[in-house]
Amino acid sequence: MRVTVEEGLPAAVGQVDVFQVREEWRVVDRWWTEAPVRRRYFDLVLTTGENVAVFEDEEGGGWFRQKA
Repeated sequence: MRVTVEEGLPAAVGQVDVFQVREEWRVVDRWWTEAPVRRRYFDLVLTTGENVAVFEDEEGGGWFRQKA
């Protein structure tokens, strides 16, 4: 799944544009281990009306869609 980013914020998920960024938050965990977790999450509304959550893996790189 491809996330297009403009000015540091998600602008599209796949081929669908982002209508609204509802919320943004960060998760930092396991910083004391050899495999720390640093993620930047976004709760989005797409132009189709679908709500999705995506995150940027700040340790390993890349963007992912959060699955419930």
